[in-house]
Amino acid sequence: MRIGRRRLVAAAAGLVLVTVVVVAALGLVRWRAAGEARVISPPAGAATPPDYEKDVADRAAIISRSMRNDRGEATVRTYTVPTGSPWLQSRKIVATQLDHWEQLGPCTDNPESTIVECAWREPTRWWPRQVTLTMMRLKTGATFVIIGSAPGE
Repeated sequence: MRIGRRRLVAAAAGLVLVTVVVVAALGLVRWRAAGEARVISPPAGAATPPDYEKDVADRAAIISRSMRNDRGEATVRTYTVPTGSPWLQSRKIVATQLDHWEQLGPCTDNPESTIVECAWREPTRWWPRQVTLTMMRLKTGATFVIIGSAPGE
């Protein structure tokens, strides 16, 4: 039994059409998911301060500006944490919410530094979302945590 040439061409065209529709649907789903910043819960004991020092506000603005892209604005939240809160505890709480995300850089703590930062990126090929964690230890004794999350670019 021979398959006619028209039927063979129609079957191939149908297969190509189904493949294109499936790839387009997967791309659309990924495009929509990458358009939302990841919501991150703050570390234990963190509270939203009524107002905070200019250094902290400036740092939050720098983070927001650096994470902004053509897919949207970054979500940046600032929290005050108890003085002497360990960096590793804050990093661990954020990292557990980002299961299987790539950590960018070593994220080590230096107790003498004023600013300690860490960043993660979603392990996807297209439009990976990004999250940053910054801890600021000010000379006044106050400690702040800034969490930034951006949609994929």
